[in-house]
Amino acid sequence: MLRAIPNTVMHLCFEAILLLAVIGLKPAAATPKCPPQSELLAKAEVVVQARVKSLSMGESGLLAADPNVPTRMIRIDLEITRVIKGKYPRKEATVYGAAFPPGPFMELAKMALITGLGGDDTFEWELSRNELGSGLEFYSMNNCSYYKFRDDLFPR
Repeated sequence: MLRAIPNTVMHLCFEAILLLAVIGLKPAAATPKCPPQSELLAKAEVVVQARVKSLSMGESGLLAADPNVPTRMIRIDLEITRVIKGKYPRKEATVYGAAFPPGPFMELAKMALITGLGGDDTFEWELSRNELGSGLEFYSMNNCSYYKFRDDLFPR
């Protein structure tokens, strides 16, 4: 019984360190940095003002040939409040991505928490299309995409 306590404490410490390491992930040094947000906005085709309706993370269902390839995905359902740039006829959009950079996962998680609490719970987001095949596209959060969140929630 006495031996179980240190093992439990070490296990909890290991999990805490692992969680902090995952939260603090940054792009690898070999990964090219994204251009400044002003350049991304200039190149963006569709930019919307939106709020997060839901955010979930789970298995994607993708069948990867390499068993070391992570298949967990993030799904973000957006409510479009207005179109800032380009044309987007719908009032909703679904964005998919991985929990690893690039992509403002932490900011989106905070926005999901404050949605519906009143005040300004919207942000600007580029709907970045990716083609899977002929006639099959999705919006991705892992490209170098334009986004702008509230300055009071996310000070620089």
